[in-house]
Amino acid sequence: MTDEKNASSRYKQWAEQQLQDYQNRCPGSLFAEGLSLTVEEGYQLQDAVSQLRLKQGDRLVGYKVGCTSTKIRAQLGITHCVSGRLYESEKHASGVQLSLSDFSNLAIEGELAVILDRTPNQSDFDETGIPACVSCIMPVIELHNHVMHASPPSAGELIASNAIHAGFVMGDSIERMPDMELTGLSILVDGHPLESCQGNQLIQTIQSSLQWLQESLRETGTQLRRGQIILTGSIPPLIPVKKECEVTIEVPTVGNSKATFVS
Repeated sequence: MTDEKNASSRYKQWAEQQLQDYQNRCPGSLFAEGLSLTVEEGYQLQDAVSQLRLKQGDRLVGYKVGCTSTKIRAQLGITHCVSGRLYESEKHASGVQLSLSDFSNLAIEGELAVILDRTPNQSDFDETGIPACVSCIMPVIELHNHVMHASPPSAGELIASNAIHAGFVMGDSIERMPDMELTGLSILVDGHPLESCQGNQLIQTIQSSLQWLQESLRETGTQLRRGQIILTGSIPPLIPVKKECEVTIEVPTVGNSKATFVS
């Protein structure tokens, strides 16, 4: 019992420091000081931070799946998927203007998010196409504090830092239709195309990310629910944002998501 109390107290202290660092835009000082966590311990710390955020009045609106593509895994040095939490306070509408100073080494991803119509089940993943548990699809700009202290890179640190998530910009949404097609996704900065991916890659990522997330959460006694937003993961790499610019995510059959970044 004493060991459990000590562990609980330790995670509480770590969580308070993690959240304070995040709010002060200098994330991860614990890891800069040499803290090393396993994947399981990283999720324990992520959960402890989440409890603090909810007590402060924030609201959980969904989850993100990260490290879904070979390009992102190569950038971050992580070899498997990770998940993080999405909060109401960090949800932005397309067209938002954001300050670079509100982030630490800002980097963005362009990807698709889905809104769930219900809890997924295995039958949702038995067929090709966008799972029937999805009600809507939208392009999003995911925002990141691209800060990792451990060398070599540590999945425990990435997870404990909520998968370096720092918010997301929601774009146009379209209702899921049976056999709907996605033609691709493009990332533009100041109107110039930087990265893109194909429609079949997007559909495969929605399928695999939802299935992985559902199974991962089930192991912790949690399940996905109707109305939750799921960021399904980026296929193109993380793109650093170092100066004022306008970022647009275009998905021709769905719509756009747009944000302007200022000093």
